[in-house]
Amino acid sequence: MNLIEVYVYEVTKRLPIKTRDDIALELKSTIEDMLPENYTEVDVKEALSKLGDPAVLAASYRDTPMYLIGPNQYDIYILTMKRVIPWAILITISIHTFESIVSFEGKEAILSAVINSFGNIIGNVINVLIQVFFWFTIVFAVFERVGLSNSDLQHKKKYDRWTAEDLKNVEIIPKKKAISKGDVIFGFIWIAIWAIAYFYADHLVGIYRSIDGNGLQFVMPLFNHDTLLSYWPIMVILIVLEVSLIVYKGTAAKWTMKLVIMNAIIRLLSAITVIVIASNPNLLNEEIIPYMAQLFETTSSTVAYSSEWIWKIIAASFIVSIIIEIFQSYRKARV
Repeated sequence: MNLIEVYVYEVTKRLPIKTRDDIALELKSTIEDMLPENYTEVDVKEALSKLGDPAVLAASYRDTPMYLIGPNQYDIYILTMKRVIPWAILITISIHTFESIVSFEGKEAILSAVINSFGNIIGNVINVLIQVFFWFTIVFAVFERVGLSNSDLQHKKKYDRWTAEDLKNVEIIPKKKAISKGDVIFGFIWIAIWAIAYFYADHLVGIYRSIDGNGLQFVMPLFNHDTLLSYWPIMVILIVLEVSLIVYKGTAAKWTMKLVIMNAIIRLLSAITVIVIASNPNLLNEEIIPYMAQLFETTSSTVAYSSEWIWKIIAASFIVSIIIEIFQSYRKARV
């Protein structure tokens, strides 16, 4: 392990992206100047120990003043916000989604209810983020003013005992290879969306029309719900696999070949399942084709032919998107 590279990474990751490269070169040059001609690992550790905690050194490179929260609390403040905000978003979405489902009485079209609920969730998420930002900032600003020492913060206790040996526990994850918390949260949300769409397809997925100017009204479902639900054991297995994959992504925090293989297997299983379900001749609601033929003033055979091609295009697009995702994950793991 190149301790110099790891130390520079630990410092620059806390700095603005636009200044990282220049400071990295400057810091490497400084460290090399501190070392003898034929230096050993012991010499490197001694030089890095003189430079001190990477978090403290990074604070000295920041050229923007932090009047509200100073360098003593800034790093733990940012770390706390990064940990709290994703969970605040996820919990808020989960709570208000559950409330929307429980409070739904069936008096309006599900699509309209979903749109209204989505707007309410967005508003509540923004409100929660404002509250989190406000109160955490106030708390850390108070810590700064009352002179709370670094030793009083559990996170800072770890850094007060920093030595060059700590760098051996640091892994440099390239940006292209990293899996962000946003990707993990979006994965959970996406699973929830398509799972709800599957199990409530008879009330959610179908034809909507504005009747007498009273907003969108649900006319009829697109699928034969009994046929669709006959595949529910497979869908439950897929949901469990998808959730397990996302949890593993969050734990790994980077793309590896093992993760690529797991992702490819689950994606291929999903593609096979979608193709099998779409190939069932009884999947579509039998009333859809006559209704669409009457609506567009054409024949049922024309609508049936068009719908067949639409299904083929959707299936092909789905397969292509899976292939692209697998290929991209492989490239990220190879970085």
